[in-house]
Amino acid sequence: MSELKPYISGTAMAIDELPERMQPFLAATSPVATRLRAAGGALPLSPDQLVPVLLFLSQDEDELVRKKAAIALQEMPPDLVHPVLTQLRSAAALDAAARVFRKHDQVARELAMHNTIADDTVRWLAGTASAEVCEAIGRNQVRALRSPAIIEALWLNPRAAQGVVQNLLELGVRQNLPLEHISGFREMKAILSGEDADAPHEKGLNDSEFALAMAWATQSYEREHGSTTQAPTPEEAKTDDDKTSTLQSLITKMSVSQKVRLAMVGDANVRKLLILDPKKLVALAVLRSPRVTEGEITNFAANKTLSEELLTTICRNRNWVKDYATRKALVFNPKTPLAFSMTFLRQLSPKDLKDASGSRDVNQTVARTAKRMISDRQG
Repeated sequence: MSELKPYISGTAMAIDELPERMQPFLAATSPVATRLRAAGGALPLSPDQLVPVLLFLSQDEDELVRKKAAIALQEMPPDLVHPVLTQLRSAAALDAAARVFRKHDQVARELAMHNTIADDTVRWLAGTASAEVCEAIGRNQVRALRSPAIIEALWLNPRAAQGVVQNLLELGVRQNLPLEHISGFREMKAILSGEDADAPHEKGLNDSEFALAMAWATQSYEREHGSTTQAPTPEEAKTDDDKTSTLQSLITKMSVSQKVRLAMVGDANVRKLLILDPKKLVALAVLRSPRVTEGEITNFAANKTLSEELLTTICRNRNWVKDYATRKALVFNPKTPLAFSMTFLRQLSPKDLKDASGSRDVNQTVARTAKRMISDRQG
């Protein structure tokens, strides 16, 4: 799907924000061909009129119009378009500008700091922008306190520097912001409030090392959203195996808070490593990652090295245990608490029930119960 998609939040630009003589040619009822010509930017208008026109067309219902208008804006000379953007007072126009220029760090940073820009636009930008733009967003603590969703967006954006995110999370803890719904926030709160006695004393990676680890751990995110920065050139030639090995080494040096954040936004390979972390906070953060998949949960459920607490967390998630493969994996895992194993045992197919009755891997109480269930059914 194209990155330039129809406006989906906030209030779209109203046509009466545009020069009156242009409105009949730009309305949704006008021919697409007419709007396409206007989107090319070749209009007899001054920059202060042309820029709003193109921003309006960047929200057009026709994809070709949207693309053409965005490209025209991005190709305008900076000394013409930038002054107009800084003078905008319409929140809807600023939102449109943020979506067009979010990969242009200088413009996006200026837009993020604009007094009139809507909090929801900054939230959207915080979730997709580069580290430089995220840093500018993170400095505005007044806006973050007013709209805690911005903190959540930065937390889940792998490009946002750890220091920026952690400062805002500390602010959230101090101000008792309603952030409990954020995946991983409870773990971070435990670290920041001192419940995890060792965590505050862990030095962890420096900013550049953590940024490198985050870049390698979020390659799928970059493919989806498009990278705005180049990876460090000495590491670019590394093979995937080299990267995995180096990433494992970096993880062992991370602080608990860094691991928790990596668990939230990293890819499946990272979660596979962190689910085995000796720190309970880190392993639990893996299970609370918004990116974890049902297939991963099934693999975790079958992992005999996982702690009983982690398996209990899986068992108690109704959405996860709706999957038959996960229930079966839990039955065949001897570390699964007996009460859950017995419940899921009754839901196995005849073939899997027979396999459980003769398996040496399952809990022996479960195996005996499976044999009795088979006997009862036959009788």
